[in-house]
Amino acid sequence: MSKKVDLIGYCGLYCGTCPGYTQTVANLAKDLRRELRSGKFDKAAPALAKIPDFKAFKHYQKACDLLSTMMKMRCNKACKSGGGSAQCPIKKCAKKKGLKGCWQCDDFVSCKKLKGLEEFGETTYLKNLRKIKRQGPAAFVREKNR
Repeated sequence: MSKKVDLIGYCGLYCGTCPGYTQTVANLAKDLRRELRSGKFDKAAPALAKIPDFKAFKHYQKACDLLSTMMKMRCNKACKSGGGSAQCPIKKCAKKKGLKGCWQCDDFVSCKKLKGLEEFGETTYLKNLRKIKRQGPAAFVREKNR
C-alpha cells in the first residue's frame, strides 16, 4: 500500500489515475496514428475534405501533429519520485516546508500556488486534499483503487 500512497502528489492529485502516469492517452494516440498511417489517410484526407460531412479533414495534418504531441504525454515517475516538473511551485513549497503533501499545510484552502491548477480546469485537488487531511493518505488510496 505504501507504494500507492507515494502516488499521491503534493497537491493532492493522484498519479495512479493520471493519463500521463498511466500513459493511456499516449498509447491510444500512438495506436490511432499507426492505424491512420496504415490506412493511408494522409493520401485520402484531401479528397475526404471535399465531401461536406468530412470537410474537417482539411485539418488532417494538424490532427496528426496533435497526436504526436499526445504521444509524449508520458510520466514514468510519480511526482514524489522525481516525476513531473522540477519547477512546480507546489512541489517546491511542500519540500521547503518538509511536508508530505499540502494537506499538512494549514493554508492549503487559500493557497495561490494550488489555485494555479485551476488554469488547467483542475479542481479535484481541493476535494482530495480535504479527504486526505480527514481520513489519511492510506484510506484515500484505498478509496481511489476501488
